[in-house]
Amino acid sequence: MKKLLIILLFIPLISFGQELQPKKSSIRNSINKAEIHKINKDWTTIAKFKSGIGEVIKFFPIEFINLKTGIATRALQLDMEIKTQSNSVLKNNDTYKTAYIGLEEIDEFILFIEKYVIPNLDLKFKDKSSQFTFKAKEMTLYYLIYEKKKRLTIKLNDYDNSKFINHTFWTETQVKKIPELLNVLKTLK
Repeated sequence: MKKLLIILLFIPLISFGQELQPKKSSIRNSINKAEIHKINKDWTTIAKFKSGIGEVIKFFPIEFINLKTGIATRALQLDMEIKTQSNSVLKNNDTYKTAYIGLEEIDEFILFIEKYVIPNLDLKFKDKSSQFTFKAKEMTLYYLIYEKKKRLTIKLNDYDNSKFINHTFWTETQVKKIPELLNVLKTLK
């Protein structure tokens, strides 16, 4: 009876621990499994956003090729250069992170931007706000409308157990460039 009770107590802990595992995109899983691979990057098709403090985020299509199997997969790569604060000296350091969005997430990302973001680029409120959110496995994108202000925020989800878990980029001045991101996404279709 005691053994059964102990087992029943550990089952919720085991399943809870599994939910805490970082979610990785299908393309990152393929990259991690491949013993040898090649990634082709298309630098002619890019959506680039800059913040007022010099942070940059770039979205561009890639082709991942497993050189052992010859299987090629297309995906979206996101490169983020942000400033993070070092706890030891309390100074800013530049941090570079890469995230991927697999092809299986692209249709929903396109739909989100076409249906909820672009039609609301000129929306204004009085004493109200509205936030639209798209969550992929490795990235979350927020589009906030607060009265006359608009903000694009991109947060990298914890997919690699980094010691810096809050990789966040935001801009208010570059919101009108969101259609460029839509163009990049559509090249993957």
